[in-house]
Amino acid sequence: MKNIVNPSAFADLDTLRQRFRDADPFPHLVIDDFLNAELAEAIHAEVRRTDCAVNSSNEITQKKKVACNDWTKFDDETGKVIAYFNSWEFIRPLETITELDGLFGDPFLEGGGIHQTSNGGYLKMHTDFNWNAKLRADRRINILLYLNKDWRPEYRGELLLQKDGGAATATVEPIFNRLVVFNTNDTTLHGHPAPLNFPEGYSRASIAMYYYSTGIAVDERRRGKATTTRYVPMHAGDIDLAQGSLRAKLGYLVRRYTSL
Repeated sequence: MKNIVNPSAFADLDTLRQRFRDADPFPHLVIDDFLNAELAEAIHAEVRRTDCAVNSSNEITQKKKVACNDWTKFDDETGKVIAYFNSWEFIRPLETITELDGLFGDPFLEGGGIHQTSNGGYLKMHTDFNWNAKLRADRRINILLYLNKDWRPEYRGELLLQKDGGAATATVEPIFNRLVVFNTNDTTLHGHPAPLNFPEGYSRASIAMYYYSTGIAVDERRRGKATTTRYVPMHAGDIDLAQGSLRAKLGYLVRRYTSL
């Protein structure tokens, strides 16, 4: 798949591996200007006209968030990029950077694909599901490709990274054509918990992809084979249980305080 990635993006894998390994509060990496510039422009327009019919909102831990993981709804260039992210051409350097052999993608895009969050929306801090039942594999790596032009700090929506139980937090601005790679397990909290102040009619958009392997380090697992997300408030009152359905409240509490 030629002419997808900026030639400089993977030019020095040794340096990228070192940056990933040494990052705090847990391994992660940011690569700017990742895609070919013309392609990035094309998918910026495509994702915002894609029918994102999966409503992820529950008014407690997620709000005004929608997604699309239906390959038939992706426009041409978006489908090309997502196929690239699931191919050996991307996964081979990803293995080198993360030092994880045997990674593979998910053709079903469980939880992934296009994500869009509208003004006022948020995604509270969480650890992801750690087990993909269909693939029968452990989730290991997340990538996010941000597609937000002319982002400003007052828009909010920065990705926050925090080790569960730790104090240090890394902040990643969701700027246009920025790729973020990070470890995902039962200790790697991430999210954008503050309500967005994006322009009306212009969503916070990204492409999210997840990678798996058979086996995970013992110190990275705190739950069993969990197929649900666990949310953790950053401070008292961060997650408002006065909102949302009873089912959503019970689901949050069970996952918050048990190992399910």
